Amino acid sequence: MKILLMRKINMILLLNSFLYLQIFAGCHYHESILWNETISNIDSFIEVRNINAKTIIVTFGADAITAINTNNGIVVIDAGISSGLTLKYRHIIEKKFQKNNFIYVINTHGHPDHVGGNNVFPNATILGQINSINEISEHNLNLSNVKISMENLITEYDSILGAAYINAEDYHHAFTQKTRYQSALNDILNDIPLKIPNSTFSDSMDVFFDDISLNLFYFGRCHSKSDILIYAPELKILFTGDLFSEYGRPSYNNPLFIDKELCKRGVSWIKQRMGAVDVIIGGHGQILSEDDLNLFVSNILSLCNQ
Repeated sequence: MKILLMRKINMILLLNSFLYLQIFAGCHYHESILWNETISNIDSFIEVRNINAKTIIVTFGADAITAINTNNGIVVIDAGISSGLTLKYRHIIEKKFQKNNFIYVINTHGHPDHVGGNNVFPNATILGQINSINEISEHNLNLSNVKISMENLITEYDSILGAAYINAEDYHHAFTQKTRYQSALNDILNDIPLKIPNSTFSDSMDVFFDDISLNLFYFGRCHSKSDILIYAPELKILFTGDLFSEYGRPSYNNPLFIDKELCKRGVSWIKQRMGAVDVIIGGHGQILSEDDLNLFVSNILSLCNQ
């Protein structure tokens, strides 16, 4: 079954590659953009950032996964938006670490742009907070509406790419966003549902390997119903998912959705580790600063105390 799924994903990747060429073929020439490599090569938009000897971040615009090379195998934090793109990331990670034994995929929350590539790692334990099961299941039951939303987003970014004048930064953003949504749409069109975690926890969980450990902690409802923090003490890395962005801006849609008491507890958990964190990685591959973290703590506490 797993072999058939991987064959299907590989076929989707070939389809994605064809669609990417079609996307590029329809783009207008813009004199303000000077690319050093052909823009028909999707790989040229994928970036790899070395965090330390054991950790890399692979990004494609706002799509991001982190890989940690433990003595027991590779641990992936978040899985990107789609099987097609994440399969590319997997190949990059395998080449970088010279191994292919992926043992864990840990989802920082259950939103589709973080779990879309779960099925690219069929032999790994997919681990998430228990509430992510309902979030992912609801998505899989609502694919007709998701499909319409993605088609609208693709059209929107297509219009940006077709503008008479566009600078390189805006072009890169529009192109990668359109490609991300197109790749996720391809999964829907080819009946590849989001894979639900096969291992969950409610409140906290520690995962131990021979050389490092990971502390997982449920922050409470904020950006989603399943937001978790992940701390790797030996690496001094804190993963914050989509809880906040630059300048400590909390990421939420409705303040009434936030579980204020649990979030206060989550802030206490963060404070206990602040002096032992060297790198803070956000849910879309961004490296956040200590100031960003401190501002988030201040902002979320102010919100919770209202």
